[in-house]
Order: sequence, then C-alpha cells, then structure tokens
Amino acid sequence: MLTDEHRNKIAYLNQYRYADKEIDRKIRELENWKSKIYNVTSTISDMPKGRGRTDTIASGIANINEIEQTINSDIDTLVKLRKDIEVRINKVNDLKQKEVLKCRYLDFKSFEQIAVDNHMAIRHIFRIHEVALDNLKI
Repeated sequence: MLTDEHRNKIAYLNQYRYADKEIDRKIRELENWKSKIYNVTSTISDMPKGRGRTDTIASGIANINEIEQTINSDIDTLVKLRKDIEVRINKVNDLKQKEVLKCRYLDFKSFEQIAVDNHMAIRHIFRIHEVALDNLKI
C-alpha cells in the first residue's frame, strides 16, 4: 500500500517525465513557428507593397528565438534533474529495485512493460517498487 511518503517520492521522480514532456511540447511549437515562417509567400502585384510580410517574418523569428532560449534553459534544468534522480536511485542497494526505479522514472516504462522486460509477474514488480520507494532517500 502506498503511503503519503511514497506518493511524495513518486511526485518527485515524476518531475523528470513532466519536464521532458514540456520540452517536447515546446519543440513542437518551435517547429510550428518555423513552418509558418517558411510558408510565408509573396504575391506578385503592381500595387505598392506594405510591410505585412516583413512584419510577419520578423515577429515569427522573434518568437522562434524566444522559444529556443526557453527550450535550452529547460534542457539544462532537465539534465540537472535527471542527474539528481539518478544519484538518488543509485544509492538504493538492491539491483532489482534500482532497475525498476530506473525503468519507471527515467525510461518512462509502464509497470507492465517492466514486468515483461524483466520476466517477472506484475504483482512482483509492484512489490519491488514499493520496497524501492521505502529505500529511496529524497
């Protein structure tokens, strides 16, 4: 049975997954902006030209630069968080417990997949996970 302490540890470990997903979301947004910029086309006309196209490209490039800076900062934070989580997991003495924690919280595997990969029953994986949380120091 999961205790409040277990839930707090799981929340801490899950930070890495959520930070990784947020970076993926920002990368998709970046690709969307790049696509918009590259797809801005000019029209052939003898009418005087306004600044609309140039303004669109300039604002798009500004958005791209801002998103790239945010992504780079988020990646730095993600790398530090992963290292911290790995250090804490590596302090767990039991190899099976380490494996379950790494698979679950660093590789984002489901408990079912961890059970299949390790040739164990899922109930056994749940037990190992619970004991591993007891042994994990946050």
